[in-house]
Amino acid sequence: MRAPRSGQLSARLRWMRVVAAIAFSVLIARLGHIQFVRGAELRDLARNNRFAEHEIAADRGVIYDSQGRQVVFNRPQFTIGIVPAALPEDPRALAAVLARVGAALDLPVAAQGTAVSAVAGGPAVGDGPPPDAGDGRPSLESFLYDDGRLVRSWSRIPIPRTLARERAFDLMEDAIQLPGVIIGESSVREYATGPALAHILGFTGSIPEHEIDAYRADGYAIYDVVGRTGVEYTYEDVLRGRKGRKVVMVDAMGHPLADVSQPLDPEPGHALRLTLDVKFQQQAEAALQHGLDRIGARSGAVVAIDPRNGAIRALVSLPTYDNNMFSTGASPAEFAELLADPDKPLLNRAISGQFAPGSTYKLITAAAALQEGVIDGSTRIVDPGVIYLPNQYNPEIRYPFVCWHRGGHGALDVVGAIANSCDVFFYEISGGNAPGRREISGLGSARLERYARLFGLGATTEVDLLGEAAGRVPTPKWLEEWFDLFWGTGQTYITGIGQGYSLVTPLQMANVTAAVANGGVLYRPHVVEAVTDTAGRPVPVTLPDGTRLDRPGGVLRRLPVDPAHLALIRQGMAAAVRSGTAQPAWTHLPTEIRVAGKTGTAEFCDPIRIDDGTPEGKADCRRDRDGYLLTHAWFVAFAPVEQPEIALAVFVDGSGLTRIIEGSREAAPIAADVLRAYFGLPERRPTAPAATPCDGCAAPAPAGAASVPTEAP
Repeated sequence: MRAPRSGQLSARLRWMRVVAAIAFSVLIARLGHIQFVRGAELRDLARNNRFAEHEIAADRGVIYDSQGRQVVFNRPQFTIGIVPAALPEDPRALAAVLARVGAALDLPVAAQGTAVSAVAGGPAVGDGPPPDAGDGRPSLESFLYDDGRLVRSWSRIPIPRTLARERAFDLMEDAIQLPGVIIGESSVREYATGPALAHILGFTGSIPEHEIDAYRADGYAIYDVVGRTGVEYTYEDVLRGRKGRKVVMVDAMGHPLADVSQPLDPEPGHALRLTLDVKFQQQAEAALQHGLDRIGARSGAVVAIDPRNGAIRALVSLPTYDNNMFSTGASPAEFAELLADPDKPLLNRAISGQFAPGSTYKLITAAAALQEGVIDGSTRIVDPGVIYLPNQYNPEIRYPFVCWHRGGHGALDVVGAIANSCDVFFYEISGGNAPGRREISGLGSARLERYARLFGLGATTEVDLLGEAAGRVPTPKWLEEWFDLFWGTGQTYITGIGQGYSLVTPLQMANVTAAVANGGVLYRPHVVEAVTDTAGRPVPVTLPDGTRLDRPGGVLRRLPVDPAHLALIRQGMAAAVRSGTAQPAWTHLPTEIRVAGKTGTAEFCDPIRIDDGTPEGKADCRRDRDGYLLTHAWFVAFAPVEQPEIALAVFVDGSGLTRIIEGSREAAPIAADVLRAYFGLPERRPTAPAATPCDGCAAPAPAGAASVPTEAP
């Protein structure tokens, strides 16, 4: 190969020098442009890069039913985080950014009554708005402002609201126009069973305004999501998890550029295992709904408890709601619709509804009379169908106290009285005999009150759910303070059969039944079986006050009632199913499952206004066509009789109906279906049993006699 000539080599070197000179000139020009033309701009950008500590959200603990089925999940979602220091300084530009974010999240920028921004011609954003929107939704400003001033922090503040996928992409496309707005990911609660467990699981949401200081004291940020109802609320301390943290460099728009420290990883919350089998819960709900539909009633409750330990196996309140709507943030219209619903689907009737107990109360009256020696197992009282009490000021005036069986039951002992729900028997063991009858001293109001409280009435059961009501145990002092009325023997009579002013919850009556079934132990009902780690292992959890959240339940008290006396009551309940007031409902129940039960039919005042020529009308109670007050229907039961493993209370609300409903006809068939489901027996719904006369209902009576309103303060 020939070597190149020296002239050709020199030409190439000259061209290379020219190209190098041109490139060097371009570089010098570019550096000059950066230094002299854009220098100030780039210096500002460099100064605006900041270090910020970002939180890493921790997933809430998941929840399982008693069979290991997961009923609460954490579903990924898009969210918006705001870096306040990166938001525009100009009030109009700031308002425009926040308005865009508010529209994407369906949140108001400011609370009701404040101007959105100077864009609308009102005060600038940050003039101290209230912290929520006034319709159940928080405002954006509630997360970004403190004492009316925007906190110019470089830390990202997550807005606890689900961002729809399409809106997230729209905001990402316009990121350059939205300084300080960061699109990220987090998780939202998803309730697999929806309405079936809504009253038990509850839901999560933003921290309520009036509780912000308390939550901050416990280490929460104002934007954190917390449990608002149900076990989500009760077990917040174990479900919440621990946030992670990392230090990042952010640019002037608030976007992270790089991690500058080793992140502290978040720790998910502990898991919960419920006492409920979701399949049985759904079957109990279906049984109650079928029973309500059959009679045209709109609301009711079922509570099933294991009498051996107080574990709640089913807790149903109808109507219910879908708690998933709160996970993504219920719209104002949805929230308003729930609040305005006259049937109150948000009310957990099983623990918060308070109703007259009717003849289910006779279990307590019988236990008290036996224990106090008012009667024994062999005492027989003759029921003629009606007894009379004379007016203490005018003995010629006599008030009738009737038995539901107008012809009378004849002579009965306590077992027969429970089986047949004999009102006269319980009148007399409560308040003493009427003049001219066998001498029985009766319990009197003080001892009735004492035993009602021993069985857990008039106080919460301490169930691990929010919103439990205590009910009411009336006393002579209470009656005088509220109504300026004297408590006479007649009031003791009707209190002893569960009428009058007594109020109970379905959970309380299920717990009373469980205590009778197990021989006298009153347990603390609970819906959580255990707190576990992610591997399902039990975790000990102790609060600062010493409360052990990993040990729910426990014994409230041991009843001071002789086991032999409770055995007589159980015999009476078994006889009620075999041949008494509950028998018609059980004709198709398999004989291998022996059930004990007690019916209850409770009068109540469904308030109405009667036109009497005045603008407001006359206050009265709705009645049926024969003049009777309307009624609620109850049935309490336990099974098997020999070794009880389930105790339950069924309640059917008679509000809004125009006829009397009864425990034997309306509530007992529901209980039969619930028990079939629990024991895995074939589903058989017999036709409605023949009506038995209303046990526990008094005849229409003159003012001041046996029939009184029950919905008093």
